[in-house]
Amino acid sequence: MILNLKRSKTLQISILALSLILISSGCGNPTNEFVSFKEDGVYFTVPTEWHAISNQELSDYEAKSTDAGAAERLAAVKWQVAYSPSPNIKPTDVFSIAAKESPIVFLRIRNLYPSEVNAVSFNALRDIVVPLSSWIDGSLAAPKFTLLDDQNFNDKGATGKRSVFSFAASNDKLETINQTVALSPDRTVLYVLIVRCSATCYTQNQSTLDKITDSFTIRGR
Repeated sequence: MILNLKRSKTLQISILALSLILISSGCGNPTNEFVSFKEDGVYFTVPTEWHAISNQELSDYEAKSTDAGAAERLAAVKWQVAYSPSPNIKPTDVFSIAAKESPIVFLRIRNLYPSEVNAVSFNALRDIVVPLSSWIDGSLAAPKFTLLDDQNFNDKGATGKRSVFSFAASNDKLETINQTVALSPDRTVLYVLIVRCSATCYTQNQSTLDKITDSFTIRGR
């Protein structure tokens, strides 16, 4: 009986050891990086090998702008970050409308000024990058514009619009943009996630880019 108990214990230890080996080998290195802004419960994932452009780098670049209202807008930014698989993508590329052959993911979280709170509509959310609402209703001519998707975005901490479209960008190259723009329930915080690159690049990387946008979550403060 004692011998059987010892053998049973040995067998259990062997099975446990084997299980741990299998679990360890199955985990491997993570393929995605978890990007989060805990204050507002915002997060998304990007491939671990992608390169980050930090909040500081983006803010330093924006601080050089002489555009009217640029300083005020920057002062309202709570946090921003960008990612790309290419180490050659710089802040100037993030803020440029020109299509690139490498994907760019850009997240911005900013407070709205009191004068902006009641002025923001779903159409205004759509028009965060280009006059998309006017392109959709035909009131403004659009350069080779195609609307690929346009739907409501609803999460615990924000609601807004998610739109996917292609158009001829400033360098006349066809570009695809997937943008999610949402407001906090009290309409005081704006959340923007923009994923973009040339139309050819977007098609080639669509599976990865869809995973990024699908992972975008806003839980709120």
